[in-house]
Amino acid sequence: MAEGSVSGNSSSSKSLMWMMVGLFVGLGILLAGGLFLASRVVRSLGLSAASAKDTVRTPGGSFRLEKETEVGPGLPVYPRSSLVVPDDDTAAAAIKQAQNGIQTSTYHTTDTRDFVDEWYGKHLSPEFTRRDAGEKPVPAIFGDARVSDNDIAFVAERDQMVRIVALSLDSGGTKISLIRFSKLSPAAQSQTPASVP
Repeated sequence: MAEGSVSGNSSSSKSLMWMMVGLFVGLGILLAGGLFLASRVVRSLGLSAASAKDTVRTPGGSFRLEKETEVGPGLPVYPRSSLVVPDDDTAAAAIKQAQNGIQTSTYHTTDTRDFVDEWYGKHLSPEFTRRDAGEKPVPAIFGDARVSDNDIAFVAERDQMVRIVALSLDSGGTKISLIRFSKLSPAAQSQTPASVP
C-alpha cells in the first residue's frame, strides 16, 4: 500500500509540473502575440505619419515633411544628383515663389547636361514636351517659373497645372530645377467657385 501512495504522489506531481509548464508556455505565447500585435500597430501608425506629407507652419514659413526621394514638386529626381540647399537670399526668393504657388526644388550633378537630358527623356511621361535651349518663341510660363531661354526644359500642362524640368549648364556639371505651379494665382484659386453638380 505504501508503494501505491508513493506512485500516486509521483503521478500527481508530474501532472502538476506539466500543467505549470503548459500554463507558462501559454502565457509566453499570449505575451509574444500581444507584443507582436502592438509592434505592428505602432509601426503602421509611424509609417502612416511618415507618409502623410504633413506641413509644419512656423513664423519663417511652412515646411512640408517628405521622404528624401520625394522632395519637391513630385517629379523624378535624377539619381546622381544632390539637393542644393539655398542660401538666405535664394531661400527668401523661394518663399516668395511659394506664396505665389510655385514649388521649386534645385539639384546639382557633375554629369553633363546631355546625359541628364537623355535620362529625363526616358523617365518622364509622354505628356512632357521637350524644348531645346535657345528655341524661340519662349513660352510665357517660363517668366513665372524663372526658366532661362538657355535651359533645356521638359514641360507638361494639364488643365491649370504646369510642371517643368529645367536643365541649366552649371559650373562643374548640370543644375536641375523641378518646378510645379498653377496658372491661376493663389488668390484666384481660393475664389474659384466649387463646381455645381
